[in-house]
Amino acid sequence: MTRSIRIIAFGICVVSLFLSTSLRAQHKKSNWMQDKKEHTARWRVGVGFDVLEPSGINVQFYRLSKICTSDFSITKKMAIGTWVGEEGFLMGSIIDNQNKLDWKKGSLRYGLDIKFYIPIILNPYIGIGAEGGNRSLNGEEKFQPDVIGRLGIEQKILGIKLSTSSSLNITLFVDAKINKSINADFMYIMPSGGIRFHWL
Repeated sequence: MTRSIRIIAFGICVVSLFLSTSLRAQHKKSNWMQDKKEHTARWRVGVGFDVLEPSGINVQFYRLSKICTSDFSITKKMAIGTWVGEEGFLMGSIIDNQNKLDWKKGSLRYGLDIKFYIPIILNPYIGIGAEGGNRSLNGEEKFQPDVIGRLGIEQKILGIKLSTSSSLNITLFVDAKINKSINADFMYIMPSGGIRFHWL
């Protein structure tokens, strides 16, 4: 009888230990899934420089497509970007050659766009947006709003781990950008590119 009681008590202890371990594992898994969801859903900020076009600075608010691995790689899902710069600073002759109107470079342009990324190698994206600012055409300078489109890639070129949970990533982006003026017969297709800094 005593032996049976001991066997039953031992069995209860084993079952209790198994259930306790399973519950802890499930709780840990739930916490990990929650952390992963929060990690990818959070909006982040990147700051960079546009070599062209226009040449200036940009700020991007973006979301990751998946949780970062140990190398803190950048794989974006979508981004909202804004920029300000000088139109035609480096390659004004290419813009001029694409238009019949007398265009003068040096206008300050600013814009806003949204990009949708494909989570594969080189992180390709497509973007649409709008750009504004004064532009000099045929000797008359006035506000010229543009519709813009982009097709490009963005790839990490350098990553610096700052701590066990944060890093600084630098990406290179290159795209084809089309500008079409809304209120004038003015349009151009230009290469665009630059670098961007991300703190994860």
